[in-house]
Amino acid sequence: MKKRKKNRKEELSAIKSRRLVVFLFLLALIPFALYIRNVNFNFTEFDDHAIITAANNTGNISNIGSAFTHDAFMSERGDLLYRPIQTISFMIDGLIGDQNPWIYHLTNILLHILTVIALFFFLKRIGIKEEISFLLSLCFSIHPLLAPAVAWIPARGDLLVALFSLVSFILFLKYIEHRKIAFLVLHFIVFLLAMFSKEIAVLVPVLIFIYYYFVIKKPILSKDFIPFIFIWSFALGLFYYLRHNVVRVAINPNTFGIIPFIKNLPTLPIIFGKFFLPLSLTTLPFFDDIAISIGIILLAGISIVIIKYLHSEKRIIICGAAWFLLFTIPPMLYRAHVIGIGFEYFEFRAYLPIIGVLIILGTMTKELPARISFNKILKVAIPVFLVFAYIAYNHSSDYAGPLSFFSTAINTNPQNAFAISERGSVNLRNNNIELALEDYDYAIKLSPEFSTPYFNKGALYNYLKDHIKSEHFFTLALNYDTLHPETNNPVESSYFGLSSEKLSLKKYNEVISLLKKAFLRYPDNSSLHNNLGKAYYAIADYDSALYEYNKALISEPISYEYYDNRGLAKYQLKDFNGALTDFNTVLSLKPDIKHTLGNRGMVKVELNDYKGAIDDLTRFISSSQPSGFGYYYRGIAFLKLNKLNEAKEDLQKALILGYKKAEEILNSIRV
Repeated sequence: MKKRKKNRKEELSAIKSRRLVVFLFLLALIPFALYIRNVNFNFTEFDDHAIITAANNTGNISNIGSAFTHDAFMSERGDLLYRPIQTISFMIDGLIGDQNPWIYHLTNILLHILTVIALFFFLKRIGIKEEISFLLSLCFSIHPLLAPAVAWIPARGDLLVALFSLVSFILFLKYIEHRKIAFLVLHFIVFLLAMFSKEIAVLVPVLIFIYYYFVIKKPILSKDFIPFIFIWSFALGLFYYLRHNVVRVAINPNTFGIIPFIKNLPTLPIIFGKFFLPLSLTTLPFFDDIAISIGIILLAGISIVIIKYLHSEKRIIICGAAWFLLFTIPPMLYRAHVIGIGFEYFEFRAYLPIIGVLIILGTMTKELPARISFNKILKVAIPVFLVFAYIAYNHSSDYAGPLSFFSTAINTNPQNAFAISERGSVNLRNNNIELALEDYDYAIKLSPEFSTPYFNKGALYNYLKDHIKSEHFFTLALNYDTLHPETNNPVESSYFGLSSEKLSLKKYNEVISLLKKAFLRYPDNSSLHNNLGKAYYAIADYDSALYEYNKALISEPISYEYYDNRGLAKYQLKDFNGALTDFNTVLSLKPDIKHTLGNRGMVKVELNDYKGAIDDLTRFISSSQPSGFGYYYRGIAFLKLNKLNEAKEDLQKALILGYKKAEEILNSIRV
């Protein structure tokens, strides 16, 4: 009899193991099959290309530490987004696939699958039946509201923070159950990874506290919980210290705080409502009255259910509600400069909060009558999941490239001036000039005080070499940037574009006046210092030019262009050795810069290195368009070596090519 019972237990255990394997196989296979075509997608050119380019600039193992000393865009200005683990993940992708989009999309897919599996184990661990945990995790894996988090590369931080938050929570529960130090240490490591993936992870300890107090029903000063208080304090302190040394952007109350939060309040019901009715999904969504109304009704209904459970034994539902609210509300404190013009919220931010809704649903299934079996639930779930998968498949296509990304936003909101302007830039990059102009003009018509379309038109006319029109539109862009900083991009680019056009038009004094104003706001912008140096150089104020080039190199010490310009300024100031050093630096940074060979040859003539000059100038002449400059200085070098025939030949060529200085030397040779 005992043997029969033992065999029965072993048989049940084997069945459970096989079922678990099937569940895990399906949780990996289904989202993989749904999203694998994403590897053929391109960049959307909405943040992703900028982030990937920045990460790949330091994309090798030895530079991984730089991810902790820079913001998410690897810039020096210290943006609000501090996500080192996200940056490192992009660096690793770059080592594998360079800047090819497939590797970044593939990593997003794999991270999504790992998150789905972690969610399954997490739901099981907090007491939800295995079959229900499987269905809820499967729903998460194919839900169309979450498709942007997988399809849009910059949502990497949301994938990472969701994965590490779930795993850290699981490790906490395993420590409470087994009290093994290994789980405590692993929890600490994974919690750090979560925080350095995305800042929102600082709220994970709050959720763990809610679970410990309301579900496990133990005091927070118990011997099991106290170690976590210490490691969280240390982790948060470390995170704050490192982030504080990087993030230097001043907080604007119009973009961060209570006012933005109030304006963003519709996000809460919309996200909740779109989980149950995933309609009107788009790349750059705006608030929709119908979606808000549906969400409010559903939120009211679920609130009644939660209140009902407050005094029952199923208070895990409180954790679900807290999870949803805690991970939804903080991003609502931020309102980007193009909100109201380009979008109101992002769907991908629902990735982490929706887990809270799944916890609530999993808890509610415990109230289902016993006669409702898993098979019956499956019969209802399968058609719903097929519809969800179909919508998700189509919605992920919206992220296939820049044209589909911005066109989708425009199709759902034809008044989206930001998306129309950005589509114009996509058309410009594709050399569709007329379509680009149409988009820019329409964006200006929709939003006359929005600076970006003016800036983009300036860039278009710069591309067409029409410097007068380019200057006009950059002037308008700067005007509206200054008048409406709360709704426009930072004006650094406008200052640079306008000053560059004025340089092309030889309006050097205007450049100087313009950039002196620019430095009141952007004193360390290297490209602006470089442009000001060019203006001073053009009016023969070489000392001032040298000063500006030095300032440019302080902020950007590996720019070959700045060294080249500084070398020319030093040459004019008779610092020939200094000029030679700068030109050598240029050629060490970028050996294919041929005009620098000409500059270095010119300097070597002054330093009496005539053979070296001839070598550089010969290479310069052979690799460039016919150059009177090159022939002139090589002629001088030949003359100094008393090679009169070669000197005459070069100087005559220089004169033919319009280099008038050669005439005087030729006359002296003839005499």
